Amino acid sequence: MREFFIKREPLEPLTQNEFNKMKFLARVAFIDDEEVPHVARLQKDGYNIVHFPDIENIDDFVRKEYHVVILDIQGIGQHLSPNQEGWGVLKYLKDECPHIVVIMFTGADWSITEYKDLADRADAFIGKDLEFLDFKSKLDAGIRQAFSNDYHFNIAKSKIISEISNTTSIEEVKRIVNNYGANENKALRLIKKHIKNPDTLKTIGQLLTILNGIRKLKTGL
Repeated sequence: MREFFIKREPLEPLTQNEFNKMKFLARVAFIDDEEVPHVARLQKDGYNIVHFPDIENIDDFVRKEYHVVILDIQGIGQHLSPNQEGWGVLKYLKDECPHIVVIMFTGADWSITEYKDLADRADAFIGKDLEFLDFKSKLDAGIRQAFSNDYHFNIAKSKIISEISNTTSIEEVKRIVNNYGANENKALRLIKKHIKNPDTLKTIGQLLTILNGIRKLKTGL
């Protein structure tokens, strides 16, 4: 069937009004071995934040599928990555779950300089001396990334580029995802007309699952 006869089922970006409601649905993990008053205040304001003093079991943590992780550096992950601590946890999360937005929570500029290659993989940084409203703004920006179709597509794109070299195919994938992505099966059927590589198709399937998870949260508002 030619595509112009197929009903479009687009993945629409969030409006500001939708985001203002959805940010309270985002699953946020805050990992620090100290209590931070800003976190308790955000919880009271309705944010869905869980505070962990550390990560004991990384597999259990990943299975919880957090949208945003705010991660301290020193004193975190010592039994998982004793030399790199929080930086080692960041590396693992970005290697294994690249679609999680990871914000590093630190007051140590020397550590960012020393671990620059790892620091570049973080989505953002929150200084430990930030006032409440600045902390809240940084968190909101991270949640906005986690709910952004473009953010997730660009992560998938970096992997797709390593598997196929045809830029036209990548742009075609983006067009199909935008126009038909709300129906995963339909979108994949159309994409298979342009892409045959099974690894690429798997990456795109994972992307569609993430984007539809966001869409379902929005539909439940």
